[in-house]
Amino acid sequence: MKHTALHCSLVFAFALGACAAGFAQATKVEVELGFDALTLAPGERQLFLDDFILGDLNGVTRVIHQPKKYEGNPIIRADLPTDGQAIQIRDAPSWDDREQVWKLWYMRFGDDGNGAGGSGFARSKDGLHWEKPDLGLVEVHGSKHNNIVTVQGDPKAFTQHILIDPAAPPARRYKCLIGERGRQPAVSADGFTFSKLDVPMIPSQDESHCNWDPVRREYLLTVKHTGPFGRSVYLSLSSDFEHWTEPELIYHADALDQQLGEDYIRAVETNPRLWRPTVNHTDEYNVEIYNMPVFRYEGVYIGFPNYFESSGRIPLPRGNQDGVNSPKLAVSRDLHAWTHVGDRAHFLPISEMAPGVMDTGQIFLSSHPIRRGDELWLYYSGIDVRHRPNVPRVIDEYHGGIFLAKLRLDGFVSFHGGADGGFLDTRPVRLQGGGLFVNATAAGELRAEITGPDGRTPLPGWEAAHCVAITGDHMRAELKWERKSLAELAGRRVRIRFRLRDADLYSFWLEP
Repeated sequence: MKHTALHCSLVFAFALGACAAGFAQATKVEVELGFDALTLAPGERQLFLDDFILGDLNGVTRVIHQPKKYEGNPIIRADLPTDGQAIQIRDAPSWDDREQVWKLWYMRFGDDGNGAGGSGFARSKDGLHWEKPDLGLVEVHGSKHNNIVTVQGDPKAFTQHILIDPAAPPARRYKCLIGERGRQPAVSADGFTFSKLDVPMIPSQDESHCNWDPVRREYLLTVKHTGPFGRSVYLSLSSDFEHWTEPELIYHADALDQQLGEDYIRAVETNPRLWRPTVNHTDEYNVEIYNMPVFRYEGVYIGFPNYFESSGRIPLPRGNQDGVNSPKLAVSRDLHAWTHVGDRAHFLPISEMAPGVMDTGQIFLSSHPIRRGDELWLYYSGIDVRHRPNVPRVIDEYHGGIFLAKLRLDGFVSFHGGADGGFLDTRPVRLQGGGLFVNATAAGELRAEITGPDGRTPLPGWEAAHCVAITGDHMRAELKWERKSLAELAGRRVRIRFRLRDADLYSFWLEP
C-alpha cells in the first residue's frame, strides 16, 4: 500500500446489512463541560483524520494511506451500445437483502446524449463480477433490449442517486434524484420505473452526491454551485426525502489550493508517464472543487472533495476547461466546519498511462466506502482524459469505466513511529469499558501507558514497561497490562499514551 507522509501539525448505510456491520456504526464522543475531559464510550473508534482526540506528539508522523487499485480494473466496462464509450457512477453499490445481490445504477454517456437519460442497471453477487440484465423498458434505436431504467412521463429524465430504503413503504423502497440541473426527488417500487414526487426541486448544477446519515436520520445531499475560486460544494438536508433545506456552502478551494494546484499541474506536465492535458495556459491555472461525497464514518464525517486542477480554458466551440480531476480527504465533526487532512495530498491519484488503462485523467469516488471483511471497498469512475478540444460528437470524446480500490479498515490515516520510537497521547479522557483495542501494524512494537490528566507521569502499574507489546499486523488487538484491568480506571480523568517503534496506529477504541 502506497504511503504519503503528512506533516504532524451504504449501500446506503441502512441497507448494507451484515456486509456493512460496523461501517455506519453511530459513534459519539461526549464532551463533559467543565472537566476538560472526553467520555470514551465502548465501541467508539477514534481515528486521526483531525486533531480532535490528540494531546501531545513526539517523534511520530501522520501518514495518509492511498487505497490500492484493484488489479482486475475496470470491473464494469461500457460494453453495451446504449453505454457509449464511457460510463460513470456517483453512488456506491446498494446491497439488496431480499435478493441477496448488489445493485448498481450508473450514468451512461451513449450516443443518445451526454449523460444520457435513464441510468444503466447492473447487479452482482460478489461486488466484482457484474451483469447487466435486459429490463425491456426503454426503446433506443428501435429496441427495448437494454438495461435502462425510466421515469414515468419523462423517459429521457436523467436519473441519479438511486438508493434502497428497506424501511420505506413498498412503493417508495427505491429513491432517486432526477435532473441534469437541479435535483427532483422520485420513488419506485422496483428500482426500474420511477415516479416524480410533487415537491420542489433542489437547486444544483451538474454534480451531486447523496447519502443517508443513520445517526442524524437525515439524507445528506451535496450539490455544486459557484463559490470562491469557482465550483464549490453546498449541503442540503432532508429527513423525509421531500422537504430539503436551502443548499449551504460548506467547502471550497482556497489560496493555498491554488498554489498546490499550480505545482501539481506543472508536475503532471513534466511527467512522461502521465496523461498530459491538451491545454496548458499558465496564466489560467485554477483549482475548484468539482464535487464531494460526504458520509458518516465512526464518529466523524468524511468528505472526498474532488479537486479539479485546471490547466486552462479550451478554445470555443468547446469552451470548457482542461486539467486533472481527483479526490483528496477532508473531515468534519458537524457537517459545516471542514478540516483538510494532512498536507492536502491526493487520496486516489490518476494512474500512469498504459494499454487498457482508463483512469488517467479523471477519478470520481462514489458516495461512500463499503465494508467487506477487514477492507473498505471504494468504487470510482475512471476516465482517460478531461476533454478533447472541439470533438464534434460526445461519444468520441473520452473513454471511461467503473473501477474499484481497496483500503484497510480505518486505514485513511495513521500515526507512524520510526526506528527511534515516538509517542502520541490523547487529551484528557474518561474511560468506560474493560478493554483497550487498537488497529495497528508493528514491525517493531506498540505499547501504551496511562497517565494522569496532565500527561506527565504514568500511573503506578500502568507504565509502558508493564504493557504487553503488540507486534505484527492486527485489525483488533487488545492492549493489556500485567495484573491490571482497565475497569479499575472507569470514570477517572486520564490520558492514554501510545508508544510506537517501527509501528503505525490507525485507530483505537474501548470494548466492554
